[in-house]
Amino acid sequence: MKIGMEELEDLRDGLERLLEFIRGMEQGELPYFYRYFHTMKSNIEMFFCIGCEDIADFFPVLERDWKASHTMFIGVQDYDLRKEHPEADPMLCLYFARLLAEVGKYFERGKAEFVREGSSAV
Repeated sequence: MKIGMEELEDLRDGLERLLEFIRGMEQGELPYFYRYFHTMKSNIEMFFCIGCEDIADFFPVLERDWKASHTMFIGVQDYDLRKEHPEADPMLCLYFARLLAEVGKYFERGKAEFVREGSSAV
């Protein structure tokens, strides 16, 4: 997947939707992995505010936080929406999985190519 500024904006938007969903489901304490998704979104926003252009140098920071959000026992893969909210509509589980997949597609191993604005893949 080629990752340029537009894809980085899409990733930020996907993270925002994921964060909103989690905040909506968890009225009290947020799951531990939430902080990593929030950090990723904040780092992308800072990247844009500062006016950086070198995504290839920045992306490993996002990969680090994505990996940390999947830490054993406290990561997103151990979050059971049905267990935490047995009354929840089962479709919410599918929606949550889709939100995760939208973000996760940017972190598929070895498939990221970085694009500089106005040039081809680096």
